[in-house]
Amino acid sequence: MFRTWKPEDLDQLVALCNAHDSAIDPEFEDSSVEEIKEELGGYYDDVLAEVFAVDGVITDLVTAQVDKKRKRVEIDVFGLPASHDYARSLERAISWSKENYPGFELRGSCNSKDPELRAANENAGFYLVRRYWTMRNHQPARAFPKMPKNVSIRQANFETERKTWHKLLMESFSEHYGFKPKDYAEWEKKQREQVLQDPEGVFFLEEAGVPVGLLVCTNHRAENNGGFIDKIGVLASHRGKGYGELLLLWGCAYSVARGFKDVALAVDTGNSTGAVALYEKAGFRPMNIWLAFSDSEEL
Repeated sequence: MFRTWKPEDLDQLVALCNAHDSAIDPEFEDSSVEEIKEELGGYYDDVLAEVFAVDGVITDLVTAQVDKKRKRVEIDVFGLPASHDYARSLERAISWSKENYPGFELRGSCNSKDPELRAANENAGFYLVRRYWTMRNHQPARAFPKMPKNVSIRQANFETERKTWHKLLMESFSEHYGFKPKDYAEWEKKQREQVLQDPEGVFFLEEAGVPVGLLVCTNHRAENNGGFIDKIGVLASHRGKGYGELLLLWGCAYSVARGFKDVALAVDTGNSTGAVALYEKAGFRPMNIWLAFSDSEEL
């Protein structure tokens, strides 16, 4: 029987998730306690987070993240390498999602090196729709980039400039695949719940004193002594000026200044803005490939 996870399960769940990932890729970085807690607590709105245990040993974890804005449920499953049942976990999440959120799109995902989970997603009726890379730079730029005339990058005030942060985020990502805008109140509430946010890691790129670009760095890899660039965005009206590269290099230098050994980020390989080429130019290389599946959309 599946049951809701309990706080006393946390150590087992962290060990399970890391054992799952390491079995697929021995070089995969361990997830931190905070990362697992973030997933269990929900990324968007409601969340199903259940475990399957045998004689007190948790063999499977399934989460279903409900995104009401996009009318989507994102399903993720983990299992002990020697004892798990992906199909059972997917069936549980699909059943719960259809019962509680009928008509919502259902999504699954897996590491490209996990053919068993890929097959389970496909057997559950999901179609491959997107490929995402985790990219890492092992020798990030140490120096902050030189700014063109009338252009500057400054640290945002984490408390008082949140509306500017929200505006830049919503406008610069408006054309991205699957993006749905959030009003300020709902975005701000969820943002304050992000335990891995770096309060000093939000930066604005300004042209003639007007914010036109955004950089957000987080603590998602801090326990692995690594920096993480979560968001880089430039308003459509100011693209083609090299501002994305300036923000990327700034994020690298900021991470080095914090003492991190390397820097990572995630990218949608179907992104039409040329992000992959930009990251490769700066020295980032693919480390993991993630496959995204949908029950109502095909690649």
